[in-house]
Amino acid sequence: MRQWFLAAVLGLLLMTTACQPDEPQHGAKKAQQGHDAYGEGKAPVTDTQPVDVQVMKPLRKDLTYTITLPANIAPLYQTTLYAKVSGYLKWIGPDKGDQVKKGEVVAIIDAPEVEEQYHQAAADYKIKKITFDRLRNVWRESPDVIAKQDVDVAEAAYEGARNLMQQRAVLRDYTKVRAPYDGTITARFADPGALIQIATSSATTAIPLFTIMDLNTVRVYANVAQDDSPWVSPGRTKAAVRVQELPGHSFSGTITRSTLALDPSTRSLLVEIDLPNPDHVLRPGTFAEMTIGLRDIPNALVLPPDAINSTAKGKSLFIVEQGKAKVVPVHTGITDGQWIEITDGLGGDEDVVVVGKRQLLDQSPVLASPFQLPEAKPAQQKFERRSAGVQPPSSMLEPSAKPSN
Repeated sequence: MRQWFLAAVLGLLLMTTACQPDEPQHGAKKAQQGHDAYGEGKAPVTDTQPVDVQVMKPLRKDLTYTITLPANIAPLYQTTLYAKVSGYLKWIGPDKGDQVKKGEVVAIIDAPEVEEQYHQAAADYKIKKITFDRLRNVWRESPDVIAKQDVDVAEAAYEGARNLMQQRAVLRDYTKVRAPYDGTITARFADPGALIQIATSSATTAIPLFTIMDLNTVRVYANVAQDDSPWVSPGRTKAAVRVQELPGHSFSGTITRSTLALDPSTRSLLVEIDLPNPDHVLRPGTFAEMTIGLRDIPNALVLPPDAINSTAKGKSLFIVEQGKAKVVPVHTGITDGQWIEITDGLGGDEDVVVVGKRQLLDQSPVLASPFQLPEAKPAQQKFERRSAGVQPPSSMLEPSAKPSN
């Protein structure tokens, strides 16, 4: 019995020893499986993989720096007509929209007091002129009969009466309101019978008669920001005006004048263009856009703006040298929206990265191709694979894929 027990213990020891070498192999296998599960297909992307980029060489082009600003259209002249004398409005001629000529009578004011003052001054002038003529003739014929001083006093009274009569005549003529220049009546404020007050002391209590504008020439105003104001030169800077409501029309001109001083509240320079407007297409009060050509740079070294990287340290771009990207700091100048001037940093023979630069670092390997954007094509939606028993709507099927009846 004891022999059988020893044999069983010996057999158990042999089985335990035989199983011990398999455990490290099983652990290694699990480690290998763990490595495969977390490592295979999960390796991080390294910088040894080339990045597809599109490159181009800088170009030489004539570059023009322009700015587009909101503008306002105003008439060349605008005048609100008031009466010089008080009285009742006897007659008023033109109305809104009517054309008037310079010197044309547009209203008549009934002022009896002014008329009486004129006649009184005319009578006084007449008698004083007769008195002076008589005394002068007597003094010439008989100098001893009358003193020269009496003749001089009569002459002074005569000249004073003449000046007063002329003054009354001018005031009498003010009862007729005349157009100051050729223009268009754009507003009328009174009708016949209205009491018109004199407006020489204050225009706040007086009723205006008309507003007249000269529309044959218009002024177009715009405000140029401080950064661009040094390049504005009246008489030389070209500009164009466009009104959205007049498609196909562009009005070109030259900056006529500017204030030469910036407005402290807006830090902007007011500029003005005078444009001929014989057909009255441009109407005062209209909102417009003014495009000003500030600078012309011939044969400038240019690149697309997308090639430039702007950072806090300045501007830079990537060039390709020996299959690797290289960061080059540059200085830029003006831009017209499509091209930007490179003033420093490039010689003109470099291959500059335009597309794909966001994935690059300095010395990253690249696979360069010429810069050329594909043409846009209409989007097409196709259903090449369909699940069994599921069909898309017939309107979305291609003609060849529609189910037959």
